[in-house]
Amino acid sequence: MKRILLLLSAIALMQCKSTTMSTASTASLVNTYWKLADMNGKAVTTPADAKEVHIVLTQEGEEKRLKGFAGCNNIGGSFTSSGNQIKFTTISTRMMCAERMDVEDYLLNALSVSNQYKIKGETLELYQDSTLMARFESVYFK
Repeated sequence: MKRILLLLSAIALMQCKSTTMSTASTASLVNTYWKLADMNGKAVTTPADAKEVHIVLTQEGEEKRLKGFAGCNNIGGSFTSSGNQIKFTTISTRMMCAERMDVEDYLLNALSVSNQYKIKGETLELYQDSTLMARFESVYFK
């Protein structure tokens, strides 16, 4: 009888064990879809009928590429990184769209002046020295 009680107690304790998932970051600088979340401390929202502003950084061998959408135009280019240092070289088409041009202009400027980055959990932050220029959130597709 004591064995049965011990067995039942052990099973009950195992059932109470926490099932909390790990909060470790799975985001990496490359091969992650980074959605622009805020610029200069101001939240970026995507209108219902618009494409969201984002960047994707890839690396094949020594070649590091940037691609994305800045609000009105597609962007491309390259980047270099070492440690937490980063430098972007961007190109884009220059079609005008009044509704999102402020976001695009800000993002292109932020990319051109950013020289450092931090990844905190699922967030990418771009800095010009110690000044936060833009914050991105990782997006995963199913």
